[in-house]
Amino acid sequence: CGLAGSSGFQRRLLLESLQRYAPTTTILVPQLLKAITESIAPGMPIPGSLRFVALGGAPTPASLLERARSLGLPVFQGYGLSEAGSVACLNVSSGERAGSVGRPLPHLRVRIAEDGEVLVSGSLFLAYLGNSEPVSNVWPTGDLGYLDEDGFLFLTGRKKTAYATAYGRNVAPEWVESELSSHPLITQAAVFGEGQAVNVAVLVPRPHTTLQDLNAALDAVNTRLPDYARIGRWIIADQPFSPRNGLANGAGCMRREAVRICYQTRIEHLYLSEKSHAPL
Repeated sequence: CGLAGSSGFQRRLLLESLQRYAPTTTILVPQLLKAITESIAPGMPIPGSLRFVALGGAPTPASLLERARSLGLPVFQGYGLSEAGSVACLNVSSGERAGSVGRPLPHLRVRIAEDGEVLVSGSLFLAYLGNSEPVSNVWPTGDLGYLDEDGFLFLTGRKKTAYATAYGRNVAPEWVESELSSHPLITQAAVFGEGQAVNVAVLVPRPHTTLQDLNAALDAVNTRLPDYARIGRWIIADQPFSPRNGLANGAGCMRREAVRICYQTRIEHLYLSEKSHAPL
């Protein structure tokens, strides 16, 4: 179906499989949705059978959702975690709110702790395999967010990864990374800036992307971000973040601390430089 392991992907084969098997629903992560929209745009037909596409697994920029919708894909963003049996909140056609991950499903309850952490309760898992310790009735997700007046959940970042810049502004790197990776020329991004005056990004660009084009891509993304979240310096990664090099976990999610350690020297040199990017 175009998927190999946790991070191998062939977009054309996936689209051909969607056409062949004609599913009515599917679940995608943002990176797959991005690849599909980029393939559809040049002329590949969308699967006419699709009635509902659930999107989750990582922060999703509004621009990607808008682009997918404009191409006719019925995309609805949701949110979940393994400890809650996967899906916890979901937007649906009969009730959705732009920018949110939807309202909690009927068997779950969501509230926000004083420090902004999302807490989920209701029908949760029994325990981790091999661990007999009882599970709390209220599960701390590690995600930060808020509920609006109608009960829609909005996520703003991860509790453990949020950092403060030298100007005291809090930045959720996942949000900035999602905006970066939504650009057609950027496939992966890692953002850092704890205690610094500018944010630095380690970027994995599309093959054959020139420095000039990458600079233009960063400028385009920065225009969508507030000043404190913009990227002031950047580095091109030596290779994509993957389980093979230890820069992603088995599910294909970036291991932030591993990326930081891998590129620490180049990041530190970049902070001392007046250039916007570091050479390979």
